[in-house]
Amino acid sequence: KRVLNLVLGAFVICSLIFPVRAAVNGIKSGYDEMTQNYEAVATIDEAAYNAQIVAQTRKNLEQTLTAILNQNGIYPQKTEIILSVQNDNSIIISQARIYIDKGCTQTGLISQLTIQSFGIEPNIITEQDEND
Repeated sequence: KRVLNLVLGAFVICSLIFPVRAAVNGIKSGYDEMTQNYEAVATIDEAAYNAQIVAQTRKNLEQTLTAILNQNGIYPQKTEIILSVQNDNSIIISQARIYIDKGCTQTGLISQLTIQSFGIEPNIITEQDEND
């Protein structure tokens, strides 16, 4: 009788433990899945945020370059700054393009002002260069 009670007691305990264990494992796997989804969304959000930062930085630099040229009596058709993101998430100016009218003779001053302000030799494109 004691052995039968011991076996039945062990069976009842195991019957109670296995569903609880399965429930705990289900909660844990659901939590792991939720964490992975959150990390994926966070990565996508971070990439979008970084792209916005780069776009806004480019826009600000283009406006600054245009303002510097305008202060010196040079009115370009368009300024274009090309940025590069490095591995350490720093942003550098990789190229500056300045579009000017065909009759503009101040390319030396444009280069000098751009180098002085941005530390990079600009690519000056005239209306004639675009048609060639």
